[in-house]
Amino acid sequence: MKIFLTIFFCVALLFSARAQTNNPLIKNPRTSSIDTLEVLAFRRLLHFIADESRPLIRSDINMDSLKRLSESHFLYTNSHTYFNSYDEDNTSYDNFLPTVYHKEGLEGSPFLLTAYVPGLVVNQIDSVIDKTNYLYNYDKVTGNLLLKRDNELPIAVNKEQVKYFCIKEEKGGYIFERVSLISSNEYFQVLYKGPKYSFYKLIKSNFIPSSKTTNGYSTTGNNYDEYKDYYTYYMISHVKDEFAVLELSKKSIRKALSSESVAVEQYFKDHKWTDIDEPYVEHLVEKLNQ
Repeated sequence: MKIFLTIFFCVALLFSARAQTNNPLIKNPRTSSIDTLEVLAFRRLLHFIADESRPLIRSDINMDSLKRLSESHFLYTNSHTYFNSYDEDNTSYDNFLPTVYHKEGLEGSPFLLTAYVPGLVVNQIDSVIDKTNYLYNYDKVTGNLLLKRDNELPIAVNKEQVKYFCIKEEKGGYIFERVSLISSNEYFQVLYKGPKYSFYKLIKSNFIPSSKTTNGYSTTGNNYDEYKDYYTYYMISHVKDEFAVLELSKKSIRKALSSESVAVEQYFKDHKWTDIDEPYVEHLVEKLNQ
């Protein structure tokens, strides 16, 4: 997908796809009488994660035993995963007696969810893949969509085959999109999608090994390995066909939406006691798309 699809100029599509379990996800979508295949597929993802009548099937495998997948595979190709191993080289402060200490449990996870869950995938030709024996998760380290089929080992899905995907939780879920205008090699969480502006979030995680050291008298560093999450926000202007990196601050919002200065300043005034977080920006983008 070399050129960003401009379907939003042809249809009045206002969706909120905030990936929180307590969010109904669909906020009064307004569409034209003729919808493209992509619009129909995206709406199906929204209804899928909002549908609480559909039973949630989970695959509660040992997530910490899975190595981060660095290779990608095609949608129907099986592969193998491997076990993590960590090397430790701990010696006493005088380098004479080896020391042993108890390392605390791993903090965080390379995976978005604690189990593989149902989901839908929209491929590059806007066809929806909906198979009840497919379960999914998202690897925050490699940025891969992981697929688990029946009792087989998980595989990483080839990004070139995926335009959108969603994964479902008990209430709500997450929708991700491969946005070529920003990067065709990443999946971006859809926070709000509209005809004029869309709001996205890139979720990444880094592995930080334990850093505990001692000289015999004092210790420094953490006594645990950790996966630390990092978020980057993006605002897309479909009219200008450009994007801006966004921070959750008034200064950054003003810069990213400089052409909407009057509406933005009025929004700041109307919500001056509200914390500037994801829902705050989502609501602003919803207003600008009206």
